[in-house]
Amino acid sequence: MIILDVNKLSKSYGTEELFNDVSFSLNEGESLAIVGPNGCGKSTILKIIAGIESCDSGTVSIKKGSKVAYLDQMGLVENDNRSVYEILKDSFEEINRISKLLKDYEKKMETDYSESTIQKYCTLMEEFNNIGGYEVDSNINTVVNGLNINRDLLDCSYSKLSGGEKTLIQLAKALLIKPELILLDEPTNHLDIKRIEWLEEYIRSFRGASVIVSHDRYFLDKMANQILAIDDYGKGRIYATNYSGYLVQREKEFERNMAQYGDEQEAIRQLEAKAKQFMALGMGRNSSALTKQGKTLWERAQRMRAMAIKRPIEQKKVNVSFIEKNKSSKKIIVADKISVLLPERKILDNVSLEINVGDRVAFLGENGSGKSTFVKTILGIQDLEVTGSIEIGPSVKIGYIPQIIEFKDGNQTLLEYFCRAVGLPDQRCRSILARFRFDSEDVNKRVKNLSGGEKMKVKLAELLQQEINTLIFDEPTNHIDIPTKEVLEEALEEYSGTLIFISHDRFFINKFANKIFVFNNGKVKEYYGNYDKYKEVSEKVDDK
Repeated sequence: MIILDVNKLSKSYGTEELFNDVSFSLNEGESLAIVGPNGCGKSTILKIIAGIESCDSGTVSIKKGSKVAYLDQMGLVENDNRSVYEILKDSFEEINRISKLLKDYEKKMETDYSESTIQKYCTLMEEFNNIGGYEVDSNINTVVNGLNINRDLLDCSYSKLSGGEKTLIQLAKALLIKPELILLDEPTNHLDIKRIEWLEEYIRSFRGASVIVSHDRYFLDKMANQILAIDDYGKGRIYATNYSGYLVQREKEFERNMAQYGDEQEAIRQLEAKAKQFMALGMGRNSSALTKQGKTLWERAQRMRAMAIKRPIEQKKVNVSFIEKNKSSKKIIVADKISVLLPERKILDNVSLEINVGDRVAFLGENGSGKSTFVKTILGIQDLEVTGSIEIGPSVKIGYIPQIIEFKDGNQTLLEYFCRAVGLPDQRCRSILARFRFDSEDVNKRVKNLSGGEKMKVKLAELLQQEINTLIFDEPTNHIDIPTKEVLEEALEEYSGTLIFISHDRFFINKFANKIFVFNNGKVKEYYGNYDKYKEVSEKVDDK
């Protein structure tokens, strides 16, 4: 049965067209991911389906009576001072309505014992029971436990939560209404792997339909059975596959389209050449017939040119690479019995590990498990009480990008900051920044106004100008779109030094990790291989 039908949807802002003639439909159990370049209108499509924004033309039809859950990547509620528990209870709109009526009737029955009043109260009680009124706490607990939300958080004021915590609560609220249609905009932002995997399992077992916008490629592979790709011209095309399948089909499609484009352009050129030949002969021989024939052929060629397919836009590869310093010693980092104390607990407890030259190490663990703390301890920027020892090998030169990027002087323009940071002339800096898709207007932005993704690109560009042999990243793919992730990955593929990174991006971990350290309850366990290999081994251990 069709849950959602979108027909010939178009949207523009002023003179800028986001997308046009977008159509798709979803049945029960189907999940569609929307992909495309930044600014193509992916989030706008979700908002139009949710009824938050209007379209210029086209229609959106949702199965009658269907509940729609929408998760905005920026959060829908900002200044609500109620407790988190009260916010979550809002999901049960009909139950809350009947609950209020029951309380009104209970108060009324203090003085009114009439049969009609009692009968109405009993009817409401039965209705309350039938719609799951007594299961509210159980349903909240199921979602709260699945998303690993701290129980203490339920009593906190929503307005005092962090951005990540608000996103988590809004996700929980969206799932609690038991929708038939789920609209998710960057749902894995701020979620650790355990929570992401729970969400994946939820959506896989979900009987309704879902539409997802995400830069998490592993998540898209797991969740999507259809891809809506919005191209640079605002056209949408459906691919009946997951994200990896879409990439394969896209590449083949590009090759076919380029071949077709080439054939059409060659045919047009030949026809134009023939037209010119006839017109030249007509003039030379003073033959109106030949001249007329030439004009006819020329007009035909121009009609063909007008109807020919547009030149396919190739996915641009960005030529970036790290400047590597001389090879370091075999042992990069040796940690011996490291403990880090917080006022209430040990975040790291007697941790020992070794990282050698050429290792590509991923640090995994739930939020707050000590991953970033350990990295800061390595770098000597940890303010907490630390015991144990860390040895950095001789000739090791570390390049580091933190999870939260800040600039001392936020009023500098991007170009001013970058020139001072790398010590290169203006034009050279413009060229480097252009590789990361910063145009002539972007370089004049104040660095304090840059997005999270833009800050990451700036720091990456800066790091590429330094001589290093060991890279340390804290959540390198957070806040950046897929094209920028691909820029980073292209650079890392050519990098022969040691790589250490904290990440919840399983696609990225699979691509680069050959060793994984899992942080849990202050301890660290070592696994060899990428993420899929780690999952295979850890699940075998859990089954025993």
